[in-house]
Amino acid sequence: MMDQATFTAAVLDAEPTLYRIAKTMLHHEQDCADAAQQAILRAWEQLPSLRQAQYFRTWLIRILINECHAILRRRQRLAPYEPAQAEAIPAPADEDHSDLYSALAALDEKYRLPVVLYYWEGFKTREIAALLRIPEGTVKSRLNAARNQLRTALEGACFA
Repeated sequence: MMDQATFTAAVLDAEPTLYRIAKTMLHHEQDCADAAQQAILRAWEQLPSLRQAQYFRTWLIRILINECHAILRRRQRLAPYEPAQAEAIPAPADEDHSDLYSALAALDEKYRLPVVLYYWEGFKTREIAALLRIPEGTVKSRLNAARNQLRTALEGACFA
């Protein structure tokens, strides 16, 4: 069982990852903060259900993904959602990477989320499959499709 100090340290360590994943899915700052806060609260409440402490980070991210999906469902009931108006990941001030961030933001979420989890967060395809509850082969094919889409978008940006 994880005590409060260990839980707090693990949450603080996972905080940047939580933000990036929420931003990838939700786009809006307030929604990202709400999802992360709710995920942390749920994790604390459900802490006794965590069987192995070494899987805390993966477990917390799964809770966050569920919270993000709940926010997206509520948002769809309240108002039409315009993904073209949302910025998926904040672009850095560095102009050299702005094309990459724009291309990444243009990807559909089913491709963008595995890319962020794999390349930014360092998860293995097996772990991503468990987090997203899809087969590992699907993760691999989505990563491949995303790389192809990014390559096409970036080649177009280079020659534009």
